[in-house]
Amino acid sequence: MTDTLTKDTAEVDGPLTLKEKIIKELREWGITLSIFIPIFLVFSGLFYELRVIPSESMVPNLQVGDRVAVNKFAYGYSRHSLPFSLGRYAPLPEGRVFASMPKRGDVAVFEHTHTPRVMIKRIIGLPGDTVSVRDGQPVAINGTPIERTFVRRVRYRQHDSGAMVTAAEFTESYDGITWLTLDIDG
Repeated sequence: MTDTLTKDTAEVDGPLTLKEKIIKELREWGITLSIFIPIFLVFSGLFYELRVIPSESMVPNLQVGDRVAVNKFAYGYSRHSLPFSLGRYAPLPEGRVFASMPKRGDVAVFEHTHTPRVMIKRIIGLPGDTVSVRDGQPVAINGTPIERTFVRRVRYRQHDSGAMVTAAEFTESYDGITWLTLDIDG
């Protein structure tokens, strides 16, 4: 009886055909993806999201094409925190849950209010501040110009046009916070 059981098991567990191997592999991929995708969507919807820098507005700190991990709960949750811009269409209330205020110098990632374009910008003005730029002078916050210190001249290739541009690199400081900026000639 033992010989028969061994022989039957060997016949069932024999080599798989190419079709059976493909079906088995596809089934394993399907199971893996059906577990991974919901976990990824919850994680990227609530905690962190990967973004690609879309423009040169943050050069030299962030370059076009750099990938950054965005902390989605740094300033709390709102309808706009939902992945894939679903918050635009969801009938959720305005306001934030677990809200906190940004700090001057933070780099914030947000969606443009009128288009689905993602913006990545440094926060220099806080609620209640007046930010102004006049006649090519440095940015002023509440009437006080940001301190600028010339660092060097740099040349780099613009992402969109491929043209070489010359820019002055400055260290800017305000309220004890310092960051680098480029002022493109012309």
